[in-house]
Amino acid sequence: MGDPLSIAGLGLSAVSLAFQLFAGCIKGFVLLSTAHNLGKDSSTLLCMLNLQEIQLTDWARRAGLLSATHALDRRLNQTVVHAVLQELQKLLLDTDKLKSRYKLALSAIPSTNDLTVSSTMERGILGAAISENTRKDILVEARLIQSSNHFPQRLWWAAVDKSKFEEYIAQIRFFVQELWHLLDPLRQDEMASGLQVILSHVISMSDRLGDMKSLQDALRTSGTQRGTADSGSYSSLESAAEIKAITLSINADSEGRALEAPLSSEMNIHAVQLASHPLQDFAPFKSNPDMGTARYDGKCVFIEWKTLPVHARHKIMTRVKDLAILLGAPKHPSFRSLRCKGLVRDTDDSKIAFVFEIPEIYGCQPPRPLRTMFGSISPSVTERLQLALRITESVRQFHTGGWLHKNLRSENILLFPSGNASMSAEFPLTNPVLAGFAFSRLDSPSAISEQPSADPQRDIYRHPDAMGEPSKSFTVVKDVYALGTVLLEIGEWRSLKSLVEKIVDVGKADVTLIQLAKVKPFLLDDGPKGGLRTLKFRMGDVYTLVTRMMLSGEIPEQAPVNKESSEIHTPSILDIAVRELGRCII
Repeated sequence: MGDPLSIAGLGLSAVSLAFQLFAGCIKGFVLLSTAHNLGKDSSTLLCMLNLQEIQLTDWARRAGLLSATHALDRRLNQTVVHAVLQELQKLLLDTDKLKSRYKLALSAIPSTNDLTVSSTMERGILGAAISENTRKDILVEARLIQSSNHFPQRLWWAAVDKSKFEEYIAQIRFFVQELWHLLDPLRQDEMASGLQVILSHVISMSDRLGDMKSLQDALRTSGTQRGTADSGSYSSLESAAEIKAITLSINADSEGRALEAPLSSEMNIHAVQLASHPLQDFAPFKSNPDMGTARYDGKCVFIEWKTLPVHARHKIMTRVKDLAILLGAPKHPSFRSLRCKGLVRDTDDSKIAFVFEIPEIYGCQPPRPLRTMFGSISPSVTERLQLALRITESVRQFHTGGWLHKNLRSENILLFPSGNASMSAEFPLTNPVLAGFAFSRLDSPSAISEQPSADPQRDIYRHPDAMGEPSKSFTVVKDVYALGTVLLEIGEWRSLKSLVEKIVDVGKADVTLIQLAKVKPFLLDDGPKGGLRTLKFRMGDVYTLVTRMMLSGEIPEQAPVNKESSEIHTPSILDIAVRELGRCII
């Protein structure tokens, strides 16, 4: 019986040599990812392997190999492409080298013959990122399988060493990156954003904690590899996977289910109830008496109070505890929030405080809300672009992890001083911190939203459907709208209150919902008297397009949507916003 992974049978057909070699690589990925007995770390190892298959397939699509003719893009160096693909194919199909160099042994299963793979679960959480039909079509076109009804023979891992397997995948990654670097910078950037879209969708749709932990571990391991073009994409994805893992853990605990995967030793799935007497010297913000700094056990902390109405106290407390767990868990720095130390109840149980740790590098000087910075400093366009990008990235992570903020406005974005010095310390825009989580909750279509207190100065940041008595569940679109108002403020560098004063005076006590409903159409108007009339002049076409998308909740036809980014998911507004803002260099 011949070696099931032999590359001797790969001959030239009518298709291009580059496609034939690429198809051989896909055959190798299929055989490796469907082989039995990978061991206890199989899910993480499969994720790492699937990441490389996804990127190779996306490269092939952009290089022209998945077109009708399978012809390699003439702009690419054909000789180099052939050489790299040949080395990658050998690496994936040469079982002798796999055993001698990496101590990984594969063998055939004698009792099976051309076993069809019917379950994407066997491939791990990323198995469906490339459809089975795509794999089959590639292999059929290259004549590596007889028909689309059969996949190559299933194999068996006779010996697996995790560290050697990771070393093996690192070598696969090296060749995939070599192909990546042959593309022009624009297509490299499109590949990176495409990977973000695919993995963000996988994270948001996953409902298995074990799968999410495996993906998180794979992203962490892959992100630590130096010199990889995709490593910069992994940090925010790892953070989103962390948030989703916490969310799934919370759900399992609330339903009384046993956790299917071990959690980090630093994570507590029960909210910490703190004693009230160590909380002292609360100094509220002038603009928001429910927020401010204080001391807890002598250490500087940030406080956010939340009112607990009697009629819904039990339901709200469940959400509060879930949120405290999320905000208290260790997360990647790219998720821009303070770490929640625990909860403190007021003496009469009418309010509860989120107690957040303030990193020692910031000292005890109070942070400043972004809204108070308008007019006091004059940041460059570059600084404002970076600020908008970082806030948008953080909100996207929060959404990908399955949560809604529900209270986005410039007053709830904090800027900490650059040092532990005097009152003259600067408040740089490079490290914004999200706050105002008091109304945040898990994203559930069946949940009726808790209604914030009526305040016209805050209502102008809310989507029209999110004002008044809650009749519909709060959705991502409404969060994105609020983020759009913040981006408009950053672009114009003045408060939304001053931007809308021509149509509504929010300082009055008798502002009606009808008046507030005029805010959205005004903000979307780029005419001589509209809210967007000067944004293009101040920040450019791309920034204005992104802001308009957020405010409208729609992706216009002229938006730069990367149609090749994914077979299973189209980019969201925030996917496009992060990509386009990240491309702006001024």
